[in-house]
Formats: sequence, C-alpha cells, structure tokens
Amino acid sequence: MNRLLQETLERMALRVHEPTAEELQEIELQQIAEWKIQELKEWKYRGVTPKYYESTWENWIADTPDKKSALSAAKQAWDKNLFFTGKNGTGKTHLAMCLAKDGATYRRLSDIFREVRTDFQRETETLDFYGNRKLLIIDEIGRQKFSDFENNLFFDIIDRRWNNVLNTTIITNLSTQEFTEIYSTAVIDRLRPVVVRFEWESQRGVKQ
Repeated sequence: MNRLLQETLERMALRVHEPTAEELQEIELQQIAEWKIQELKEWKYRGVTPKYYESTWENWIADTPDKKSALSAAKQAWDKNLFFTGKNGTGKTHLAMCLAKDGATYRRLSDIFREVRTDFQRETETLDFYGNRKLLIIDEIGRQKFSDFENNLFFDIIDRRWNNVLNTTIITNLSTQEFTEIYSTAVIDRLRPVVVRFEWESQRGVKQ
C-alpha cells in the first residue's frame, strides 16, 4: 500500500461521522425536550401552575368590548400598577399566568405568608425577594382574616416595591372600597392602581 493511499484511509477512519436526517431529527427533539424542561422550571419558579400551562394571551376569550379592554389593560402591567377585581372564574388568573410566563412573579397572598411562617429567620430575605421582583402579581386577596403581623407583612412588601419603583398587580374579588376597609388605605395609597373590572359571568367550563 502506497503512502498516499494509507494517509487517505487514515483520514477517512478519523473523519467525524456526518449524522443522518433521522439522527438530526432526534437531536432536535432532544433539544426541544431539554428546552421545555427548563421552561417549566422557570414557570414553576415564577408561580405558574400546571393548570395554566396551556393558557396563553391568544386563548383568553375576549369576545366583548369589556373583555378586550381587560386584556389590553393586563398587557400594561409592566408599566403601571393594576387592580383586577371581579367574581371568580372571569379569567383574572389566566391573564396573571400569561404575565408570569413573560417573566412576572405570581404568588397567592396566603402562600407568601406561609413562606414567612415556615422560616421566620428568613423574613428579611423573603421581603427583599418580593420587594425586588420586576413585576409582582399577588392573587386571592379576599375576605380572609389575617393577623396584624400578616397585614403588616403585606404592607411591607407593597411599601418596598413602592420605594423601588416597581409595579404590582393585585387580584381580588373585592372592590377597592372593600379592599381598603379590610387591608387599610395604605396599600391602595401606595399603589394608586388602574382598576380593571371583570364584571361578566364565569368562563369556567367554556372551551378555549
């Protein structure tokens, strides 16, 4: 065997195998799966629950002028404080989850309280965390009876965000007047939010 042929055969043996179309497709599917796993981790961190994994801006039913107005207002949450008010099942949380998928942090108020009660030594750290999220959405603020400590904790978070010039969205079935009667006027005074009313019938059970 001459030297040139030997070198050629050696180069062929060392040549990186070019993947087939099937192998390329498998690689692509693996990359998509890995990306989806990472996306779900990020969603979970921001508060998105499995119930809303399929919720999008596009499949929120905006079939009336009032609903279109609410949808438009929700998309402005990054630029102003919002106060979502209305009965259960009207799509408030759906819109909140869309914001969370876009990078906001979503929490129920009771979950924040539970987080602090679980480890009081990390209270300051927890307050700093929620006080510094770019957009914080606090849901399920209703007629629950909270302790003075919890009410003060709620105000502390809002006050920190006010001082940090960060926007907050409140989600409740209370009117602004009912809200101030239960949680004091201080929170509303800090927020001075745009009120977004969800005054239609429940959408639960409606195909989207």
